[in-house]
Amino acid sequence: MGERDYEVRRILDPRQGGAPAMGRSAWEALAEARRRFIADGVLLAPCPALRPEIAESWDRCRSAGVDPDATVLAVPLSDEDRRQVMAVYGGLVEAARPLMGIIDDLHLADDYIFELVARNGVTVLQLGNLVLHDVVADGSIMNEPSMGTNAHTLCMRQKTPLSVVGPEHYCAALHGLAALAAPVFDKHGIVIASLLLTQPLPAEPWSEDYQKLLSHALGFIASIASALEHQLVFQDSLAMLAATGEKLEAATEYGQRARHVLDIAMGFTNEPILVLDAAGVVQHASPEAIHLLHLTLPDVVGHPAEDVLGLPWAGVLQALGDGQGGEVIASVGGREFGLRGNAVRSVAGGALDGLVLVLSEVKNARGRASGAGEEASITFDDILGNSMAMNEARDLARRYAMTGENVLIIGESGTGKEYFAQAIHNASRAKGPFMSVNCAAIPPRLIESELFGYESGAFTGAERGGKPGKIELADGGTLFLDEIGDMPLELQATLLRVLENKRVMRLGGKAYRQVDFRVVAATNRDLGAMVREGTFREDLLYRLSILTVPLPPLRARNGDVVFFAHYFLNECRRKAHEGPTGFTAEAERLIATFPWPGNVRQIKNAVYSAFYAAPGEDIAVNDLPQYVREGREGLFAPLEAPTAAAAEGEAAKPGDAPTATPPVTAPAGMPLPPRGEEPGAADGETVSVPDELLSLQAVEESAIKLAMVYAGGNVARAAELLEISKATLYRKIKEYGLRQ
Repeated sequence: MGERDYEVRRILDPRQGGAPAMGRSAWEALAEARRRFIADGVLLAPCPALRPEIAESWDRCRSAGVDPDATVLAVPLSDEDRRQVMAVYGGLVEAARPLMGIIDDLHLADDYIFELVARNGVTVLQLGNLVLHDVVADGSIMNEPSMGTNAHTLCMRQKTPLSVVGPEHYCAALHGLAALAAPVFDKHGIVIASLLLTQPLPAEPWSEDYQKLLSHALGFIASIASALEHQLVFQDSLAMLAATGEKLEAATEYGQRARHVLDIAMGFTNEPILVLDAAGVVQHASPEAIHLLHLTLPDVVGHPAEDVLGLPWAGVLQALGDGQGGEVIASVGGREFGLRGNAVRSVAGGALDGLVLVLSEVKNARGRASGAGEEASITFDDILGNSMAMNEARDLARRYAMTGENVLIIGESGTGKEYFAQAIHNASRAKGPFMSVNCAAIPPRLIESELFGYESGAFTGAERGGKPGKIELADGGTLFLDEIGDMPLELQATLLRVLENKRVMRLGGKAYRQVDFRVVAATNRDLGAMVREGTFREDLLYRLSILTVPLPPLRARNGDVVFFAHYFLNECRRKAHEGPTGFTAEAERLIATFPWPGNVRQIKNAVYSAFYAAPGEDIAVNDLPQYVREGREGLFAPLEAPTAAAAEGEAAKPGDAPTATPPVTAPAGMPLPPRGEEPGAADGETVSVPDELLSLQAVEESAIKLAMVYAGGNVARAAELLEISKATLYRKIKEYGLRQ
């Protein structure tokens, strides 16, 4: 076998590598088979006790010219060569020392030797005092060409734990020994070393009791090798973490233990993990764990396991602390999590230092009656926020979901209206499709065909065979009408009839189709005012708003602003695996008092911006976007002029109240609209309108530009200023090739 024979790991039951159980007669037959092979070079008769891998090794030894009667085995290694070997295997040796200590703690008799053998056959770590090296000089290369058939070389070739006992050894000098070995693999599955336990044979090595002892001992050696492989993974992860510069205080004995626990835990850099000390208090949580639990770092670190996971620490420790690979199910916020544990114990006395928990969410599969529809992955448990206002909205929507009636969700942009729509769907019609229609994003002439579908030939460009509409595709599920306030008035009457009788006819069709669906509509507009203005049908409003869920803006959700700030900070860390870990007190106060007119969507953008801009461990006030620092409502709101103090060289402090600014003048030839607010530049764009007569198209284009600047890039607000529908404005923006 060549070098590449080591490169593929083979996973086998360790017991399969042991010598077959055999009585005295089989033992003697094995010894006779070896004697004849040494004499004749062939196996004259089959020997059931002779394993194929042993016979193959004998054949290789004979071909290599190994002397079966040699009294001094192995090849001496020079001091310089040994120093080079130790330099290469230094990390492996350090990882193995604590595990070798486990063997020492067993207080075995003095007639054994336990060794860590490098891939080339050099012992790099040794325990025990058996006088084995009467035949193998200390510091020698112990491989098959130098000492014949042996357990450590063979286990690396076979890539499985195995034993070589008595006459299985090619060289007679080793016949009084039993050797048990297991390979050690690196993280890529390549054999890098082996663990070897050697003992002298008893008077009756063929006895049943001794055969059982060998089997158990081989399994024990395989377990130590597996533990060493995991320790190598931990060391590799710790080396990567060291490059990030994250340091832990270790001035006290407790700090040293805590660092030991945390270092091992942080080896799982891509896993959701919690690290608990011996008392069951959470000492560290990875960004992935925070994200998975929908909590913030202050809600987890420093709190007992009972508070974070809802499980008694004694029960968790009993189930997971023995390292037997068990799993415990915990329920957090209505969701179930599987917990797997790795106990961390001190090297010296084996006392428990802590527990590393790896989390995995247990999800209930949601089926669908058909392949149509969008994925509705949000449930009520996924909607974040701990404020009383949000809890009331969640509870109300959860009760409404069970009724089957139409639901109208009202709230400002960024408050999570679509999240609530998906949650209502999953709470009541999860097996059916979830069809979503944004009434503001579809041109008025297309929205009818989008909703009701069409038959073949219904209009120019209609697909052959026709196409079902979103209402028809929502059969058995939910139809989500987003921005319902932007639905054209002429289409509202048709929709009303469909909602009343649950029957739909495609455009160009001749027959109605019965459809079972539920409507969830959403809007950020005042539909009552639209009814009074004549732009929305009153009877449709009554039909849609049988049940209404008002969503509170973020500024009305006491405590949720800071919650979301930490949540999105943890989300950033989960993606980047490094960066700021918190906010300064001043930055947190500013975040808590800012009005956030864009709600959750806006605070997410602000935190992401600050995260990537912050140079330190905490996000400071100066890292936040400028409009937050200056108290403006958004990125495109008017910039404030310098204060008088600033004009005299005195810098205004972050968080100071903004001072009044001179009014912004309109571009030449175009007066400002009569509004109480002032326009600000968006993306540095200026609107220039000449004094000479303009074409109607140029006037319209300039008006749209000015309205977009005035509205800070908000299409809905710009549409209100221009007194046109949002769909029309979208169409005009696309027609003139304007930037949004």
